[in-house]
Amino acid sequence: MDLVNSIVKAVRILDLLKSQGMLSYIEILKQLLLPKSTLFKILGTLESEELVRRDAATGKYGLGVKLIEWGSGARSQLEIRKIALPFMQKLSEDINCTIHLAVVAHGEVLPIESFESGSTTWPHYLFHGGIGIPAPLHATAAGKAILAFMNSAEMEATVKVKGLQKFTENTITSMQGLRSAFSEIRLAGYAVSYSEHYEMVRGVAAPIRDQDSKVFASLSALGITSRLTPELVPDIAVQVIAAANEISRLFGCSSTGATR
Repeated sequence: MDLVNSIVKAVRILDLLKSQGMLSYIEILKQLLLPKSTLFKILGTLESEELVRRDAATGKYGLGVKLIEWGSGARSQLEIRKIALPFMQKLSEDINCTIHLAVVAHGEVLPIESFESGSTTWPHYLFHGGIGIPAPLHATAAGKAILAFMNSAEMEATVKVKGLQKFTENTITSMQGLRSAFSEIRLAGYAVSYSEHYEMVRGVAAPIRDQDSKVFASLSALGITSRLTPELVPDIAVQVIAAANEISRLFGCSSTGATR
């Protein structure tokens, strides 16, 4: 695999600062033996992105605040995956659906864990989502289950990143339509995608909350429309909500809202 040299060099700088603490430009230069102009540009870029910080008094460089944010985010995702996986496995076995655990990233919903349905009737080739593969927030149950619990300004800013692209005849493509759907989601405690992203896929999702009762992820069940019928949605929703509530509880949330 071809590596991007500038990124490799930037990582080495960050590793050096992590192991040795605050260092001057000259100290970094001596240890990494990089060309002066290269080191200057990389440090400048890392500083502008808040990945390193430069002390105004000493001129030395140290790790930046964005790395703290990244570390916290990565740790949270690892923790929730560990907590959620047993519930996802049981839920998948109980309702015979593929189960996704997802968060919002860069204006899309991103599955960070998945437990696949064991059903031989589940045509995987129809569904292209999976761990690390983003999907549209407004056209998926997983995305709508998170968006619905954002405040209005945060929701609009998040949706604006990717817009409201139409994928099927059922896709919601207006803010008015989304707001109406979100009111129903908040009341019911779960979201449904009626083939809004893929024609033959239906999804049911419930929000997952942190210790402050803030929705930061969702748990969704996915199935083909011929099997996950509208008549089954309410019963499946009860089970998805129950699993999401248990995950939320183990994450420190004492109030999970609607149960149905």
